[in-house]
Amino acid sequence: MYVNTFYSFKGGVGRTMALANVAVHLARRGRRVLVVDFDLEAPGLDTFPALRPKGQVPGLVDYVREYLTTDQAPDVRDYVKESQAVDNVLVMSSGAMEREYAASFGGIDWGSLYEQREGYLFFEDLKAQWRAAFSPDYVLVDSRTGFSDTGGICTRQLPDAVTVLFFPNEQNLRGLVKVVGDIRLEEKTSRKKKIELHFVMSNVPDLDDEDDILTAMKERFQDELAFEDEPLVVHRYDSLSLLNQTLFSLDRPRSRLAREYSQVADRTVRGNLADPDGALEFIDIRRRRLERMEDGPLESRTELDNFMRQLERLHPENGEVLFELGRLARRREQQDAESLLTNAMAAGYRRPEAYLERATARAAAGDDGGASQDALTALASDELPGHIVMRAIRLLSAEAREAIDAAPAIMALDFDEQLYLADRLRGIGESQVSEAIMRRLVEDDGRPFEERLEVAGDVSLSYIGLGRFRDAMDMLALGQRGVDQMNIRDAFNYGMALWGESGEVDKSSFERVVSLDAMGSAGLADANYLQCLAMANWAVGHRDAAADYAARACEAALDEREIFSCWRYRNVPQEDFVADTERIKALIGGDQTQEPEFLVRAKSGIR
Repeated sequence: MYVNTFYSFKGGVGRTMALANVAVHLARRGRRVLVVDFDLEAPGLDTFPALRPKGQVPGLVDYVREYLTTDQAPDVRDYVKESQAVDNVLVMSSGAMEREYAASFGGIDWGSLYEQREGYLFFEDLKAQWRAAFSPDYVLVDSRTGFSDTGGICTRQLPDAVTVLFFPNEQNLRGLVKVVGDIRLEEKTSRKKKIELHFVMSNVPDLDDEDDILTAMKERFQDELAFEDEPLVVHRYDSLSLLNQTLFSLDRPRSRLAREYSQVADRTVRGNLADPDGALEFIDIRRRRLERMEDGPLESRTELDNFMRQLERLHPENGEVLFELGRLARRREQQDAESLLTNAMAAGYRRPEAYLERATARAAAGDDGGASQDALTALASDELPGHIVMRAIRLLSAEAREAIDAAPAIMALDFDEQLYLADRLRGIGESQVSEAIMRRLVEDDGRPFEERLEVAGDVSLSYIGLGRFRDAMDMLALGQRGVDQMNIRDAFNYGMALWGESGEVDKSSFERVVSLDAMGSAGLADANYLQCLAMANWAVGHRDAAADYAARACEAALDEREIFSCWRYRNVPQEDFVADTERIKALIGGDQTQEPEFLVRAKSGIR
C-alpha cells in the first residue's frame, strides 16, 4: 500500500481534479485505488460522477467523531464504498453531506485529538485498517490547502509521497517553502521517514513564454524548494466538460490533459517500489546511469545494493522484475546475478534474453559449459532480437558453433540481417559459421540472382580463409560465369583461390582486375582495395604500380582500426594490416620466401 497525498498551498490549481484523474489512470492499469477526501473544510471528491460511492455512506468526519464518542476506532469497512462507475476504485468521502456536517466537523478539536486522545496512533490504526480491509495498491489523499490542523496528518504522517501542485507565482512559493521544509524534516525525526516529493505546475496558461517569465519562476521554485527534476506540467484547459467534472482520463483519454494527468500517475508509480512498474522504472533508471558511468561513490553503490535487495524481497515471484534485477546485477558484476536470473526463470520468465543474460553471467564466473548451454537455449528461440544473436554465438563452445547456422534465432532474421551477421562472424574469425549462413542464402532460389551473387562473393572470402579453394571458385562461378564476366572483387578472389588450388599464379584473373581498375570501375579506393591492387599488379608483372599501390595502402590504413587483409583473408587490426602490406612489398621486391599467410595455413592444415 502506497499512500500519496495531493497537496496545494493555494486553491484553484486543480488539485482534486488531478487526484481523481490519477486514480482513474491507476485503476485502468489494474491497480486497486482508495481515494480519501481529507479536504474536510471544502470537501468534494465524491461529487465527481465517476468517483461517487454506491449509496450514501458516512465518511472521515463521521469516523473521527465515532472514535471521540466511543474511544474505540470504528471498523473502516463501514466508511468506505466502491465507486459506482470505475472498477478498482474505493472512496472514503469526507462525510455524509447533511445539515449537521459543518457542526460535526467544526466540533473536532484536532489538537486535543493528538495531545489527549492518542490521535497519532488512531491514524496509524486507520492506515492499518485500510491495508487489512481493502489491500489497496494506492491510497490517494486529497489534502486541505494552506496551513491547517489536518495538514500535518496528510503531508507528514500518512503519506509515503506528496504530490505538490502549484501555480508558479509568489504566493504559492512563499507558502510551499515552509510546507516542503516540514515534510523533509520528517526524515530527521525519530521516525526517519523519507517522504518522496513530486512537483507539478498546474493550471499553467498555454501561452508563448516570450519573456521567459514562466521559465524564471520555474527555476525559482526549483531553487528555493530544492528539487532537481523538471516539474510536471498540467496546462489550463478550456472546456465546458470541466463544468460537469468530466474525468478526461476516463472519457477523453487521448486528449492532452489526459496525457498530462497520465504523467502525474507515472511519477507516482515511479516512487512506489512495491508496484512492479515502479520497480522496473527504478531499475531502468539505475541501469541507464550505470551505462553512463554514473554509479556514484561507495555510499551510493551501497544504497543501490540495499534497494536491489529490497526489490527482490518485494517481488519474489515476479519474473520480469527478477530478470531486470539480474541484468543490473550482471552489469555491476555482482556475484548474485546468476541466482537472480535463475529465480526469474523459476518464476516463469523464460524469454531467450534471460538465458542469454545468465549465459553471460556464467561465462564471467568461469562456467563455460553452462554459458554455452544457455546460449544454445537462447538461439533455439525465434524471438531473439537480431542485434544480440551475435552475443549468443560468441558464448557457445567450439563444438556447439559447428551446427548453429540453422538455429531458429538465425533463421528468423531477414536476409540483410543474416548477411550482416555472417559478415560480423567472419570478421572475428568464425569463418565456418559465417560460411554456412551465407551458403544457405546463396542457395535460396527465392532470392533475386544479383543478391545471391553478392552473397556468393562474400562466401568465397570465408572459403578462401578456410583453405577451401575449389569451393570458393565454384561459388564465384555461380551461374556458370567466367572470369571475364566477373566484377573486380570476384575476379581478384577467383585468382587468389586458383593460386591456392593449383599452387600457381594465374595471370588472367589478375589481368581482369587491373583492366577494371584502369577503367575506374572500383569506386572508392580504401586500404583493402589498394592492398589487393598491389597483389594484382605484382601478379601481372607491373612491379612499379604494385609498389605504389602497397605504399598507398599503408597510408590509407592509418585512418582505419580494423581492415580485411588479402594476405591472411581475415579482418586484422591496423598494425597487422600494415605488417602484411610490408610483406607484400618484400614480395614485389623479389623476396621469393614471402608467401601469403592464407596459403601457409592451407598447406599446414590450420584453419
